[in-house]
Order: sequence, then structure tokens, then C-alpha cells
Amino acid sequence: MRLGGGKYATTGLRAGQSLTRRNDAGAAVFKRITLVCLAACLTALPAFAAETPVRVVGVELPPLIMSTPYGSTGIIVDIVKTAFRRANLKVDIAIEPWARAYASVRDGEGDALIPTIRSTEREALFDFPDEPVFKSEMSFFRSSRKPIAWSGKLADVQARRFVKLRAALFAPEFDAAVREGRIACEETNSFASAIRMVDADRVDLAAVPKLAGLQIIAAEGLQGRVAALDPAFYVQNFFIAFSRKNALTSQRQKVDSQLAAMWKDGTIAAIIDDYRKRNWLPPSTSEALPH
Repeated sequence: MRLGGGKYATTGLRAGQSLTRRNDAGAAVFKRITLVCLAACLTALPAFAAETPVRVVGVELPPLIMSTPYGSTGIIVDIVKTAFRRANLKVDIAIEPWARAYASVRDGEGDALIPTIRSTEREALFDFPDEPVFKSEMSFFRSSRKPIAWSGKLADVQARRFVKLRAALFAPEFDAAVREGRIACEETNSFASAIRMVDADRVDLAAVPKLAGLQIIAAEGLQGRVAALDPAFYVQNFFIAFSRKNALTSQRQKVDSQLAAMWKDGTIAAIIDDYRKRNWLPPSTSEALPH
């Protein structure tokens, strides 16, 4: 008995086989397309990772590092941005309080810290380039109402009351004297606060980077009230320090190479001179010494 007619009445199995083959062929094509797309994505991953910006955290330190509504700026910020651009690396710079910025990079949340001073203790926590980003005069600031005899030697002022930035280094001889208890030194959360403590006669001297102190005096209208002892106590190298937890050796080497070239070809001196021309910046002979 014939159960039906038509083209596939006696060849139903062959029709099913034909449909299965077509489905298998489509699945194979789809699989090949999927594998090609996956391979392309995997190939692109290293390039994408290389484009991830290095997260640099800085402390507010006008005119070296400043936060504005339009982003970070300042002499050190411009030097860092130029070094990264010349190294073909992307960088994001955020401004945070010193203690938070330091902990962020130490713990690997941030990638690099500006500015920081090199020390044996910090070498274990951070990966330092050979080249500094800036060379800063470090000065003691006094009340203009209190003349202090000063020849540039710490022994001249060792009996005075000091204030410095909390958990920050200043100069090797001064830091050792504070650590060993040979100098009475309070700590505060900002350089501006340190300058105000001098003006309020709460301490005799504030240990502050010279340009930062002069900028604070101008911004807060303290001219004629607070002044830097002359000459500066020390010329300190400021570095960009990379986190040891984030595998940034290659980036550190590239930035280090560019910083060396920038010191040599005059780029850093030109950036400083540009700030002197455009902004308030006191004349100085030592903030960008060649080396």
C-alpha cells in the first residue's frame, strides 16, 4: 500500500540525509567563523593591554603638581606627560593627598607616584628610574618677624621647632636628625598647613620645597610675613616611582630613557622656563641643574 505520493514518497530517508548534510555544513561554517573571530580577538588582546594608561598618582604641590577643573597640570605633570608621550605610552594622572597616594601605589592600586624621594626603605616598595623628574631646592621657611641666623648648615637651627609634611622625606641630614630625635619636629597634612603654622608662631621653621613654599606664600597673601632662609638647605631629586606589584618594568625603562634624553636635550629646562614665562614662578638657579 502506498501511504502517500510525491517526489519523496519512496525516498524519505534520502531527503532526511540531504537536510542533515545541509545542517552539518551550516554548522561547520558557523564554527569556522566563530574560531576566526575568537582568534582575532585573542590576537588583539596584547595590543589592547599595551594601550591601557599607566595610572600615576600625584600630591598637590603647586607649581609642580596642580589640580584644575580641566585636569592636572604643573611642571612635574608636564615633564611626566612629555616623557610618556615620547615613550609611546598612555598616562592618566590623578591628584590625591600624600598619604593616600603613597599607599595606593605601594599596594598596587595605582601604578606610579609623583613626586617621591628615593630611599633604602622605598627601594623595597617602589621601582625607581635612574633619572629624576625634577631637582628641587629644599628650604626652611621662617616668620619674617623672627630673624634667624643661617649659614646653610643644620647646626645653625637644630634647636628650633620644626614642622614637615606627614610621612614625607625632606633631605638626608634633616630626615636622620628627625628620626633620631635630635630635632623637635611636628607633622602636618599639607605644605600649606606647614607655612600657616609658621605664620601663626606655632613652630619656628617649616621644611618645604622652595617653589611650593613661595607659591603658597603668594597664594595666601603671606608676602612680608613668611620667608625662606637663604640659601636653600638642599637640592633634592624628585622621582616618579613605579609600583613593584604591577609588573611595570618595561614602562619604567622606557620612561627612564626618555627622561635621560629630556635632561640632555633641554626639554625639561624648556618646560620650567615656559612656566616662568606664563605663570608666577620665582627665579632660581638650582631647580633644574643639568647632570
